[in-house]
Formats: sequence, C-alpha cells, structure tokens
Amino acid sequence: MTSGVQLAVLTAATLSIVATVARAQAIVPEVRIDGIVAHRGALQAALGLDMPISSAMRLELAAGAGPSFAPSQGSNVSARADAVVHFLLDPRHLMRWSPYAGGGVGARYDGVQPWRAVAILVVGVNAPKWKRAVPFIEAGLGGGFRLGAGLRVADTRKP
Repeated sequence: MTSGVQLAVLTAATLSIVATVARAQAIVPEVRIDGIVAHRGALQAALGLDMPISSAMRLELAAGAGPSFAPSQGSNVSARADAVVHFLLDPRHLMRWSPYAGGGVGARYDGVQPWRAVAILVVGVNAPKWKRAVPFIEAGLGGGFRLGAGLRVADTRKP
C-alpha cells in the first residue's frame, strides 16, 4: 500500500474508534495557531475536536493549514492532521494552571514534499477559564519543534 492509502486507512480506523468511544460524551471544539520550526517551517491555523477518553485522558483531533517557509525555497502551502492523546495531570482543573503531556501521530504536507507521517510529543498547560473558553499553550516535537496556543470551549458538564 502507498503511504497515502495507509494514512487514509489509519485515519478512518481512528475516527471509527473515536466515534464509538465519544458518542455519549461531550466533544469540545477548539481553535489554535501553531508555529513549526523545521527544515521547512510553517505557521498554521487549525480547528480541532477534543474528546474525553477517561477522566484523565482526552483525544485531540486537529487539522490545520497555512504558509510554509524554507530559506532556499521561498514560501508554499502547508497542511497537517494530528491525533494526540493528552494525559491531564490535573483532570478536575483544581489548579489555576493545569499541565498536561501527550503523544500521538500526525501527517504533514508542506507543498514541496508529499504527505508524510510524524510522531508527536507535547507538553502544555490549560490556563484559567476565560468566559466560555479555556486558553492553552503547548510546545512539542512532531515534524519539527512546535509551539502552539489556542482556545477550547469550556466543558460545562457537571463532574
């Protein structure tokens, strides 16, 4: 199988499993912006869904696009799709700033190279609730060094 077909099969299987697990639970949308520093860097806006797996784990699915840059090749279009499991160190958000760590897989396209798979590791922190959203910042590795920030809709379900 080609890598594109493998990625499509993996994505379909992941979405099927996630849909089964998350049917009866709240799915939280998010918006984010990420900078990726690599041989071919990128600045991407992304939309995502954050789904509970357990009280201390959440699955984030995100897709983003934006310009990519390389010193010798100029700019081009970049895109990505990520599936990252976050392990919440403060699942009930008792601390003002709640840290998390995570890992997962993704696919990255930068307009020059074809789609390629990347392993992803992140550490982040959920900030105090702001209106109906929870701001977050995170850093990690996945197709280069990543730095991101965004807003997730606050989960209003009672514990």
